Amino acid sequence: MSTALDPKRMVAELKELRSLTSDANGAQRVAFTRTWVETRAWLKSKLEALPVEVHTDAAGNLWTTLRGQSEDALLIGGHMDSVPNGGWLDGCLNVLAGVEILRRIAEQHNGKPPVTVRLVDWADEEGARFGKSLFGSSACSGNLNMDEARELKDKQNIRLPDALKEVGVDFERVKESGKELKNAAAYLALANLKTPLFNASRASPGKRSTQFFYALKTRVYPQLGRDPRGVRLHGQPSRRKQNPGRI
Repeated sequence: MSTALDPKRMVAELKELRSLTSDANGAQRVAFTRTWVETRAWLKSKLEALPVEVHTDAAGNLWTTLRGQSEDALLIGGHMDSVPNGGWLDGCLNVLAGVEILRRIAEQHNGKPPVTVRLVDWADEEGARFGKSLFGSSACSGNLNMDEARELKDKQNIRLPDALKEVGVDFERVKESGKELKNAAAYLALANLKTPLFNASRASPGKRSTQFFYALKTRVYPQLGRDPRGVRLHGQPSRRKQNPGRI
């Protein structure tokens, strides 16, 4: 039985998501909107075939857990929300990559890997509607300023606590989501960013390229800071003749 990742399946799902949640201007998966709720439902449908537990925490973050022989957990993070008119890979790339990783690990280990693997879709990572990013992850890490967040309003003058209530989240209890980090051993995130090339020898100043990077936090919870690890990327130039850089 093959245990290889299936990138073509992931790309097909990304395209499917784009057709469901984007218009001519781009992605419209703004957190706590109808499209975002539909996006979450779509994501859950992709998880149904896996031997996982799926639940939403007190801050509205969606957790998918593949139980392992150890309670120590590898967390894979991402977010399905986007900015208005966002890119089709914005945020959702890391979540769908995480789903594919769960499939591979579940198959390889017959549904019981050596350690627990958890995929989290952070709620309102972009902060597009209320002007404050990292809501779900800040609540989970304990860093959310409750007094500030309580007063946030969108363009329609709707308060953040009221918008959360519409999706089943009690604002006053959002920091209870911190219990999800109890057995976290490491955190892995895949991101698609347009950033200046790190290797100046490969590009003139100011040239930009899409790069993928992994940020690994070993025994370091999000509130305690980052522990980035360097990686060398090997690939081919894109259609714009951009080269993979060194991170």
